[in-house]
Amino acid sequence: MDKIVPMEEVKNPDFLTIRRDPTDKRPAAELRADALLGTGAVCNARVIRSFHTNREKLDLDACVTILAAAAKKVSDGDCSGTESILSAQAVALNTIFTSMAIRANSCKVIPDMEAYMRLSLKAQNQCRSTLDTLAQIKNPRQTVITKQANISNGHQQVNNTLHQGGEQQLLNLKNSETEQNKLLKHEQEKGERLDTGKTGAAG
Repeated sequence: MDKIVPMEEVKNPDFLTIRRDPTDKRPAAELRADALLGTGAVCNARVIRSFHTNREKLDLDACVTILAAAAKKVSDGDCSGTESILSAQAVALNTIFTSMAIRANSCKVIPDMEAYMRLSLKAQNQCRSTLDTLAQIKNPRQTVITKQANISNGHQQVNNTLHQGGEQQLLNLKNSETEQNKLLKHEQEKGERLDTGKTGAAG
């Protein structure tokens, strides 16, 4: 259970001590909500403590302080702590991969071998993903901004400029008419109609 105590009060090891800044005049409920949900340090400290093997000896207030300091370093541009965590996780995942692969090789039953191999390959893929993330932090990929992007599932040809004489050809195409259309128009102006012949008698 959480409680709000003054800055100078000694923390109780049985509770999470949320320290109030003397200049902060917000209500206790708002301060508690900000501490629990604002930065995420308190929630993640609880998760760490619940999963830790020595959770009884792990001080919750110390976890919150460490997490807040780590977040501050990242926001200031110092990713050394993050790089250290990722490199250690990559080694741990590689250890899991090796252990599962050895167990798979020692299995005498195919289903057991498949289960261990599946776990080993998952650990190997996570190790690769962790190393890839670490590489991107160390050497960020440069973003290339193009003037135009044409996306198509199939073959696509984009002509951004008119070929030589293109404007004149478009103008000629717009104003051109076939000789047959000109003849029909001329005949209509004279009042003449084409002779379609006499109507045949009904059979």
